Amino acid sequence: MKKVPVFFCENCGGTVRRDTKVCPHCGRFFASVRCPRCNYTGNADEFREGCPSCGYAFPQEKKFQKPKYRARKRGKESQDSLPFWIYFLVIALCCGLALAFIFYL
Repeated sequence: MKKVPVFFCENCGGTVRRDTKVCPHCGRFFASVRCPRCNYTGNADEFREGCPSCGYAFPQEKKFQKPKYRARKRGKESQDSLPFWIYFLVIALCCGLALAFIFYL
C-alpha cells in the first residue's frame, strides 16, 4: 500500500484532503500549502509526493494531536486584586501632585 502525504489545517489541526480549499472543521481558507519541516510554501500540486524542497511527506508515527487549552480557574474573586505597592504608588503620586499644586500657587 502506497503512503500518501497527510495534510493538516494550521488553524485547528484537523486532517484535510490535499485538494481542499477550505477546512471542513473550522472554515479557514487555504491559499497555499506549507511544509512543517522546512517552511517551503507552494500550491497543493507541488506537494503530491511530499515537500519538493526537503522531501518531507509523512508525519511521525504518533498521531497528530490538537493543542490542548487549559480552562482558566474561576475561583472566588478577590476584593484586593492589585498588589499593595500599586496603591502606595498612586497615593504617593497624588500627594506629590497636591503638594506641587499648593507650592505653585
